[in-house]
Amino acid sequence: MKDMYYHADRFNNWPRVMIRISINSEEKSSLHRLRLGQNSNIGERAHYVLLSNDGKSIPEIAAHLSRNKHTIRLWLKRYIKDGIGGLKSSKKSGRPAKKAPFIESRLQELLNKSPQEYGYQEAGWQLNLLRHWFKKQGVHACDNTLVKSLNKLGFVYKRFSKTMPANAPSSAEKKVRIAEIVEAIGSNTLSEIEVLFLDESHFSNQPYVSRGWFKCGEKKR
Repeated sequence: MKDMYYHADRFNNWPRVMIRISINSEEKSSLHRLRLGQNSNIGERAHYVLLSNDGKSIPEIAAHLSRNKHTIRLWLKRYIKDGIGGLKSSKKSGRPAKKAPFIESRLQELLNKSPQEYGYQEAGWQLNLLRHWFKKQGVHACDNTLVKSLNKLGFVYKRFSKTMPANAPSSAEKKVRIAEIVEAIGSNTLSEIEVLFLDESHFSNQPYVSRGWFKCGEKKR
């Protein structure tokens, strides 16, 4: 049984709505599951109902949980009217989002092609490239919006699959060349030898591998 009744305020002599909730064992079990199984607002609201069922008044519940009495009363009324469904937060109405659908539709097209097809030098799509492209279309897209849209569409940020370029020397050829350099240095009769090198040559048997946004499970070389 869930109902409300009136009583007269002894000071102001005007009727005040009092809330009294009595629930059956099935409802009680459902509320207990919400209370224990969800770390969310709805779990706390279920607790309000359970305490009311135990005979606690709204002021007692508010004092026990350090909550506002008006908040407790609101959710108890919602439960009386709509049951457990009334404990859920209602979505705020507002203008429908227009930017996100446009961004998502264009991301599908962009990420199916290489950035180089759009005049960029990078091999994989980066957030700064996507921001720049959308800006040229007159759409401001922040990193947070792009990441949310990419994740929603099933894209992940990962490395390209490793592969050696066709004209890359083999490991044996590299070792031979290194041995030639070492021998040339060792045969030098000068007291001092100056060695010059390029810091970004990525001299390694494993080539430099960049990252990009790709469809989950997809491999790009």
